[in-house]
Amino acid sequence: MTSFDSSVHADDVDPVGAAVQVSTSVEWRDKAAVLSVSGDVDMVTAPQVEQELSALLEQQPEVLVVDLAEVGFFASAGLTALVAAYKQAEGRTGLRVVATSSATVRPLKVTALDRKIPVFDSVEAALA
Repeated sequence: MTSFDSSVHADDVDPVGAAVQVSTSVEWRDKAAVLSVSGDVDMVTAPQVEQELSALLEQQPEVLVVDLAEVGFFASAGLTALVAAYKQAEGRTGLRVVATSSATVRPLKVTALDRKIPVFDSVEAALA
């Protein structure tokens, strides 16, 4: 099991001066990658998440689990990042999402993205 942390720290700021509040880490479990995201995923932070997803998919894991359990805010830009990952993964990697709060579950259901990307309530369930 290998881990990689690419946190964005509170002293990093976006162009308008607001603190960027998202962090990601990667854990490999055999041939599956788990990308854990915490903080807020919005128009400022979603590009980082999308870049992480794309880089992981280039490594062609059998399964990529996107763990959103620690995400407090999930904007449409986050959904866009998941759609891009879904398109990149198609046919090569099984993409799965862990969503446990209304902040993440609701956008996935309202947009019907949960019909394209399976949603689970834990990483263990997503890997089973």
